[in-house]
Amino acid sequence: MKRKKLLAGGMLLLLFLCCGAFLLPRLFTSPTETADEAFERFTHTLFLDEVSSNSLTLHYTLSDPKSYGITDAPAAFQLYSEDTLQASAAALENNIQVLSSFSRDALSDSNRLTYDILSYQFEKQKELLAFPYYEEIFSPTLGTQAQLPILLAEYAFWSEQDIQNYLSLLSQMDVYYESLMNYEREKAKAGLFMSDETADAVIAQCRAFLSNPGNHFLLSTFEERIASADFLSKEQAAEYLDSNRVLFFGHVVPAYELLIEGLTELKGTGTNSRGLCYYKDGDDYYETLVAAATGTGRSMEEILLLIEEQLDTDLETVAYLISQNPEIIESVSRQTGISDPAIILENLKQQIEADFPSVTSVSCQVKYVDPSLEKYLSPAFYLTPPLDRMNEHVIYINPASLYDSLSLFTTLAHEGWPGHLYQNLYENSCGFDPMRNLLHFGGYVEGWATYVEWLSYAYAIPDQEMAELLSANGAVSLGLHARADVGIHYEGWSLEDTENFFAGYGVTNPDTVYQIYQSVIQDPGNYLKYYLGASEILKLKEQAEAALSDRFVLKDFHTFFLSMGPAPFPVIEDYMEEWLLGQ
Repeated sequence: MKRKKLLAGGMLLLLFLCCGAFLLPRLFTSPTETADEAFERFTHTLFLDEVSSNSLTLHYTLSDPKSYGITDAPAAFQLYSEDTLQASAAALENNIQVLSSFSRDALSDSNRLTYDILSYQFEKQKELLAFPYYEEIFSPTLGTQAQLPILLAEYAFWSEQDIQNYLSLLSQMDVYYESLMNYEREKAKAGLFMSDETADAVIAQCRAFLSNPGNHFLLSTFEERIASADFLSKEQAAEYLDSNRVLFFGHVVPAYELLIEGLTELKGTGTNSRGLCYYKDGDDYYETLVAAATGTGRSMEEILLLIEEQLDTDLETVAYLISQNPEIIESVSRQTGISDPAIILENLKQQIEADFPSVTSVSCQVKYVDPSLEKYLSPAFYLTPPLDRMNEHVIYINPASLYDSLSLFTTLAHEGWPGHLYQNLYENSCGFDPMRNLLHFGGYVEGWATYVEWLSYAYAIPDQEMAELLSANGAVSLGLHARADVGIHYEGWSLEDTENFFAGYGVTNPDTVYQIYQSVIQDPGNYLKYYLGASEILKLKEQAEAALSDRFVLKDFHTFFLSMGPAPFPVIEDYMEEWLLGQ
């Protein structure tokens, strides 16, 4: 799972909208300015306004903001308020108006692609505005309380100003969380507060975060970063260590205590412990959310059909391979003989050369999730480095997932080569408009990483029949989760319905199904980013194979797809028609 932007996406924290209200006056062009120059000025303004809106966004996008002319970005979180939300909505309308003023046909190919992507993004954000308070910002796995500590622990100190900005953020943690609790109180008044089961999970997570404050990872990681800051004197380093400790106990600990108290008070106000469709207009919200999160242009009926078609394909593959070689089941092994992450990444880097376009080699550090967060965070995730520091990459592994060597191999393919890390390197080499780096299309990004994860079984296992079997089996597992996601949130499956569905595929442990049910309830649409995204890529690949026949080259297809950069699938489909004609 890629964790590029903690606070991006959704209704509450819309991308690049806070300063957009001032864009219309800037649109007027000089008689000598071309359409491309005017459009690039527009996207550059969007980029600067968004990236400088707070220091956390800025820090994780640019290591040297001054090179982009940014010198006064606030060292602050964006606090939630009704006024801020209304201003963001007004700014979105303004940005839509500005974008529509450009003639698409007058733009260059690259700007036309950016135009198409922005058009889709703006429209989906506008549609989400019709559903205030449906978004859940404190979900156990993807919520702010789970992700923010990791981003703070990885907040690099390239200068003394970075340290000061970091400490400024810590000093506002309690105020920031209080503003988000105000959002939760408004959700409760609207009858949309989380279920007691979800609230209990988040409260338990907050308590685990506070379980050993004296030896907390936010203290130890700060000490490590200060020790590496060779631009500090010993006296300065000591002062910053003292300041960090004071702020941690004075603002970070109280922030999580505040969440515990606030969520405990709101327990019992939730009106629904089932899928989104049990809320008023919940099925409409789910369909809108899925469209925005996955970047698919399909209706829910078409999405269901695609999921079931892909499931059938993979189930048929499993059945066929077993029928041809019944003994294959007895010979299944999940050991690859490689358990060192660094060696696995290097192995993958070499094996993908034949089927993927080349990129510059970089270093990657593999770290492990702190024990206090193991129970709640994803099995693994990749942190995208700033645009101007693409030589430093970090992948986190969650030890709670108890990886065997095959799972570790395929997970590192998902997060590293040829997954997220590789994908970001290739995008960076394409020279995309910087604005595009702030847009996130989960179906494209997670779909690609899932697609190459399925391919990576062939890199991990010499026996290709065995690799195909295990890859298809893994795809089936994810497909069942994706099908349950739609069933629970759109079709109204109860826990009993979900148990019956999984029992039909041999999953009968009630505790396992209950955990799946709760994870789907807590993060609607999440599984679809992975499975639906990968299925869309496979569909595109099938279309290319059918059109090109013996002229189809896998490396060429991968090059085309990556050259599109993160984008919604309807846009990619349109451009693929042109690419196929060119082939």
